[in-house]
Amino acid sequence: MAPILRQAERTDYTALNNFANSVSHIHRHLDWRDALEWLGRQPFWIQEEGRHITGALACPPEPAEVAWVRLFGSSTHLSPDRTWRGLFEHVLDHLRACRPVPAVVSLALREWYVDLLKSNGFHHHQDIVVFMFDGAPPEPPKIDPRITLREMVADDLEKVEVIDHLAFEAIWRLSPDDLRFASAKSSYCTVAEMDGEMIGYTMSSSSGVYAHLARLAVHPGLQRQHLGFALVQDLLEHFINRLDYWGVTLNTQNDNRASLALYHKIGFHETGERFPVFVYPV
Repeated sequence: MAPILRQAERTDYTALNNFANSVSHIHRHLDWRDALEWLGRQPFWIQEEGRHITGALACPPEPAEVAWVRLFGSSTHLSPDRTWRGLFEHVLDHLRACRPVPAVVSLALREWYVDLLKSNGFHHHQDIVVFMFDGAPPEPPKIDPRITLREMVADDLEKVEVIDHLAFEAIWRLSPDDLRFASAKSSYCTVAEMDGEMIGYTMSSSSGVYAHLARLAVHPGLQRQHLGFALVQDLLEHFINRLDYWGVTLNTQNDNRASLALYHKIGFHETGERFPVFVYPV
């Protein structure tokens, strides 16, 4: 019997959750939201055999310019490549009808998934590099005396979005909903202001004895003025000196020379972990 392909619905949550937790070929995007929180958004397709889910692929655009692969899974007894091809055809049809047509992007955390993306037309775009800081925080840098740092509040998010979109390339920008989720799940968020205008921000999470700098953005017109250093030094001071955490991790792109130089200067070191990012030429 040929498998049935259809759009996922919110009522599929329990079946999808059981499926995702029981198969070996599973990809979940590293996201502020769990993959199943995207139920109700399209494209989110599932494959069924009988009454059992045997495949799933979710790529809802968020923001409108980019569609990350939020979830892909294939039953252990099936070829993941074959499952992907059947589902991806429907996903692409949906995305190509969107305006704007979003870039289709995926992080790859497992070798089998790297091979699958390569064999299905995705191109390697860049690598995510993992850094760790586990020493004593450096002294604060000298910055323009008009610049002040403070903790972020909910009313800041609209201005944070502006800085975010100015600072990042399209595939890494966050939507207003993304920012709300991110801030809600963060344990320490800060903003930098100059003459009452927002010029930078950070979002950091924490778990156990380590913190993670999830987001750092500085207004492009104010880079190379030690603002990024000041924002990072502040969060290191917060987590390591005040809260006695063991260290802080972060991720950045291997082709972002400014970020790489900043983190090395502050005293972060690469852990050796790297994860490729792939883009599909829609």
